[in-house]
Amino acid sequence: MTAQKKANRQTNKTTRDRIGVIFYGAEKTADFFKKVYKGIQLAASALDAKPELLVRYSPMDPIQQVKDIDELVNEGIKGLVISPVDDRMVADTINKISHEGIPVVTVHTDIADTERIAYVGTDPYKAGEVAAAQMLSFCEDGTEIGIVTGSRQIKVHEQRIAGFRDFIKHSKRNITVESIGECHDDDYRAYELVQKMMSDNPVISAFFFATTGGIYGGCKGIFTMTTRLKFHVVTLDVFPATREFMKKGLIDCSVYQSPMHQGAHAMDILAGKIYENRDPEKRINYEELSIKTKECLYL
Repeated sequence: MTAQKKANRQTNKTTRDRIGVIFYGAEKTADFFKKVYKGIQLAASALDAKPELLVRYSPMDPIQQVKDIDELVNEGIKGLVISPVDDRMVADTINKISHEGIPVVTVHTDIADTERIAYVGTDPYKAGEVAAAQMLSFCEDGTEIGIVTGSRQIKVHEQRIAGFRDFIKHSKRNITVESIGECHDDDYRAYELVQKMMSDNPVISAFFFATTGGIYGGCKGIFTMTTRLKFHVVTLDVFPATREFMKKGLIDCSVYQSPMHQGAHAMDILAGKIYENRDPEKRINYEELSIKTKECLYL
């Protein structure tokens, strides 16, 4: 056996399967997706194949997300876990690679009309309803609420807002949603956004953060703008910023979405398809929601 053949054989032995992972938003501010990714890593490490994970953080831009998918396909991925931007180009690309034999699992946010094998995450409409129910328990009649979202192109954000607004409307309470703004999960944008919303609508006395990004900047913006004692905020999940502003008394509660379990479950489903050709039992896999208050946390 020649030295080159020996080298090739050794390379083949050490080459691992590759699995792509794509999240939306900037890596440095993606606290939620870092937890999802940790769950993916834990599930992948438990597999006999020990696949290599290739992760990308895409801006909330469908063109860039399509480019990232294509790059990962060119790098030879066997499957893809993705939090997709809700755009036809992204959907068409998911369908294209699915037809080429690369299974896709969406995590945290879904996309319609695709051949993805499963979605893993919470029911976002229900999450919005849960957030609204908590908000109603805190707020007096006459309260006006502002909503901070990440992007109107992220399906999970839009569905949370729909659930929140519908629940408020059907409650028959004299509580209204005055304005909705996009922060693109960026703390600086969130800081400026809440201040502008409060300046434009001085009667706003509560906020719902329909996204997991920008919470620190948004809460800091609220905290520096108001001296009102009865200002209410409902957020999603638990991060250092959540703990800080719960301790300060600004955040009343947060709707928790089990991000690590989302990641692990998505990886398990994808691995079952790749290594055992096993289809998931369900195409829609909802994780349970829970409520976190400062009394639940070690602050």
